[in-house]
Amino acid sequence: METNYLDMLMNDHSIIEKALILLEKEAERGEKLNATTVKTLLDFLWSYGEQCHNQKEEKVYFPLLLRKGLPPQGPIGVMLQEHEMERNYIDKLIEFTTIREETGKMPEGFNSMLAEYSELTKNHIWKENDILYPMGKRLITSSDEQMLVNEFLNIEKGSVGEGGYSRFSTLINTLEKQSGAMINLLLGLPIEVVTNMLDVLPIELSFVDADDRVRYFNKLNEKKIFPRTLSVIGRTVQQCHPQKSVHLVNQIISEMKAGTREQASFWINFGESFLHIAYFAVRGENKDYQGVIEMVQDVKPYRDLEGEKRLLGED
Repeated sequence: METNYLDMLMNDHSIIEKALILLEKEAERGEKLNATTVKTLLDFLWSYGEQCHNQKEEKVYFPLLLRKGLPPQGPIGVMLQEHEMERNYIDKLIEFTTIREETGKMPEGFNSMLAEYSELTKNHIWKENDILYPMGKRLITSSDEQMLVNEFLNIEKGSVGEGGYSRFSTLINTLEKQSGAMINLLLGLPIEVVTNMLDVLPIELSFVDADDRVRYFNKLNEKKIFPRTLSVIGRTVQQCHPQKSVHLVNQIISEMKAGTREQASFWINFGESFLHIAYFAVRGENKDYQGVIEMVQDVKPYRDLEGEKRLLGED
């Protein structure tokens, strides 16, 4: 896959945010926190977040935008100021962990300082992702893009070694998996809210697990294009399809299990509707097959659209 300078910056942000969440979750444990994990995360935020990611911006990306006409007193000036604040926070937090190693007790104020640092950095990332990067994208040419990629790779190689992002991403993902922090964060929503989120979408979803058994479908209490009742839960997907289409279902699933197919799509006339039916393989971090999602949608209303709609009005 071709490397993109913007993807590189935003991928950095992604693992930095994960590290912040892991630090917050560890700090919640008080004196029972894992000092090694905290030190590892702070080392990452310094060596990769500061010495690699921030330097990509300060040495290459920001100067390019300034040459393109962005004023130094504008967003770039704010970002540079916040980079300096981040550095000061990390220095102090690392100092706290050193004291804990020496005394066995985390100094008072660690949690409050971590909260301030985390809030600053999360807001900083939001400003760059949603404001500065889109602003810069309008100024950057295709030749600039390749220059940025090359220079970013050089900075990464010089600061953390070639392939640094991949190594650190693996490290953070491993710590995340061990702690369950991100899982707990995402599942902090009540199941009723998650269910309502899926039900309000104009699509019908079904999930079939790795053993070919139906485990979920949305819109339980609503009229559906393809009627389903709770009796299908636990049944094999083959039992839930007309006999004439079972061979196609088996082929899709077989190819997904083998790793030779990721999705399959069909579209058919169905009464007054025009249905788009799609199947997507669901895989784990190691690309192991976990099941397949079936998505059914009446796309006729979208096919009938003409012109443009840019204002809020009756739908």
